[in-house]
Amino acid sequence: MIKRMEQYLFPTIDPEVQNNIDTESVKIIHQLSFLAIFFELITLLIYTPTTWPFDRSAWISIGSVLFCIFICLIGFFYSGHLMRKENLMRTSVIAFESLYVTALSLWAVFVSYRHYARGEQLLTFFAVQLLIVCFIPVRPMFSSLLMTLVYALLYVTLYSIDGAVGMNHLNFAILILISITGMVIRYHSQIRTSEKTVQLQKSNHLLEHANRHDGLTGLRNRKALDEDVPEITGHDLSVYMMDINYFKDINDTYGHVVGDAVLTEAARCVRTLFPGSSCYRYGGDEFLVLNTTGHHLSENTYTFSVPEIPNRTILLSIGQASGHPENHDQLFQLIAQADASLYEVKSATHAPEYRGNPRNI
Repeated sequence: MIKRMEQYLFPTIDPEVQNNIDTESVKIIHQLSFLAIFFELITLLIYTPTTWPFDRSAWISIGSVLFCIFICLIGFFYSGHLMRKENLMRTSVIAFESLYVTALSLWAVFVSYRHYARGEQLLTFFAVQLLIVCFIPVRPMFSSLLMTLVYALLYVTLYSIDGAVGMNHLNFAILILISITGMVIRYHSQIRTSEKTVQLQKSNHLLEHANRHDGLTGLRNRKALDEDVPEITGHDLSVYMMDINYFKDINDTYGHVVGDAVLTEAARCVRTLFPGSSCYRYGGDEFLVLNTTGHHLSENTYTFSVPEIPNRTILLSIGQASGHPENHDQLFQLIAQADASLYEVKSATHAPEYRGNPRNI
């Protein structure tokens, strides 16, 4: 039971989930601050003409409203600043939440003191606490301590006026428990929601990756090439088209499992030869590289081996072309030139008994 309570008050949270909770909390404070500023300004516009000329009490009321607007302005602008950051620092969010919630609660206690002294209800205090409980996810242990201190301060403040005779002590104690329980439940609900959000984001990322990448080699696929065209065009570009010599013979002789191992190793070699470039499995045993880094390859062949066929050296033929494509059609014209260059290289590198002609061997 004690261990369960400890886990409930001090939950263990994955860093990504925690970042999602912090982001959501900052967004909520940003929105609540804007709404509070809007409604307090309307209150000020309605209150000011109806109470002129101002007495001391009216000036205090106006100052109180202006102080609330000031708190919310700070919350609005600082939360906006945090929202522009990709990764939120946990300490910054904790400090911001603590100061914001504490400042609003102290303001609500001050307003309630004035209302109670005049025999009015404590609606402002309860409204502020309701907003905090329902909307701002605060760590359970901190929220429990904060709520206890705020309600204790309210009680001491009201007690200083008339001994808090106008308060039902049992109902007040129940209200404290409900507020603490509500904030704890709110936070754990946010944990569950954020866990689902993070899991969904990961699933979407995996689906997007699978949709744009070849499952065997890990290189980008033809769909990714079509989507990447806007980023690639408009730059000086070196295009390399490659394929594996006698790949069909390897598949027929050693089987498709070994053929897959050859393709995987060829893809690794392509990434090694062209670091920082866009590498694609163009189809079958063909690979395409679009290089905008200024890195150039002087050789038109590359050899490698795989453990599955240790006695055989595998040759990768490489054709290349360079240009400055401005659109989709010009890019694929450049790819066609690299493909034609690959034909010439393969004709020169194939053994005489194959007559240098079957491109797909």
